[in-house]
Amino acid sequence: MRIDRPQRLAITAVPGALLKRLHALAERARMRPERDPDHLAMVRQLPCLRCGLEPCGEASHVRRQSAAHGKRGGVGKKPADRWALPLDSACHRLDYDSLHNIGEDFFWYLLGIDPLFAAERLYHRRGDLVAMRAEALRIIAERSRKC
Repeated sequence: MRIDRPQRLAITAVPGALLKRLHALAERARMRPERDPDHLAMVRQLPCLRCGLEPCGEASHVRRQSAAHGKRGGVGKKPADRWALPLDSACHRLDYDSLHNIGEDFFWYLLGIDPLFAAERLYHRRGDLVAMRAEALRIIAERSRKC
């Protein structure tokens, strides 16, 4: 018997075996919570990474993507709260050379800060405001040495 055109192959998997399991999705959501209001409240109490104003009052979410840091995103999707950094309103939105006016990449480049690494450093100390403040001051001091 000769076959003139390609034939469909039969799937040998059990029905439903190829579907995503609900418990696996729920476990993944539990492992990496997207929203953490307690962490954001503490970030807002830290000094601004640009000018040092304390407390800064705002948490700026880093939108840059990075496979090395395991950070993914999408168009119109707000980043997880773990990627928030302390900036005051002038440095974040209002000044002519603020993050929103000159762009995220150029803003952090001018400061000499890797925003994803800084956000990870702060997030690893979440829950302890004194340790987070010390880490923010360390990030500011390291930035000052580079300039």
